[in-house]
Amino acid sequence: MKGLDKAEELKELYERVASQYDPDGFRLYFAAQEITGIKRLWEEYPYEDACGRFTAADGHELLRYLTAAYFKAVSWEIVPGTTYERAILRGVDTNTPEYSAFKKRLYETVLERMGFRERPPQLSGRARMDHATGKDNCKRGDAR
Repeated sequence: MKGLDKAEELKELYERVASQYDPDGFRLYFAAQEITGIKRLWEEYPYEDACGRFTAADGHELLRYLTAAYFKAVSWEIVPGTTYERAILRGVDTNTPEYSAFKKRLYETVLERMGFRERPPQLSGRARMDHATGKDNCKRGDAR
């Protein structure tokens, strides 16, 4: 079985610690803003902003819009009876090298800001688990 790539490992670590360090996803969103250079989401989606779409959105929802804008995964449709266009978010192609590089940098950046520089915190005792095999990865003789 092929091991996880670095970006997937970073994403898994983020998901494990996010409930404590980034419950609403805003740290992730702010890191993505820095990486993409898109500072004002309302300029990318004026109709959605005018409708209040972003007012109560959490960081994860904002990240969906930001990622779609950055990777040009947005279609537009005229809002009937107006001159406005509404955004239709399409799926971002996650198999491209550009997306993989973005994802890796995103999770590296957010984890660093959350205080996880090089190595994630080590789990102690029986909690150390090889997630690929589901087996305890403690060596014989290790203190448990």
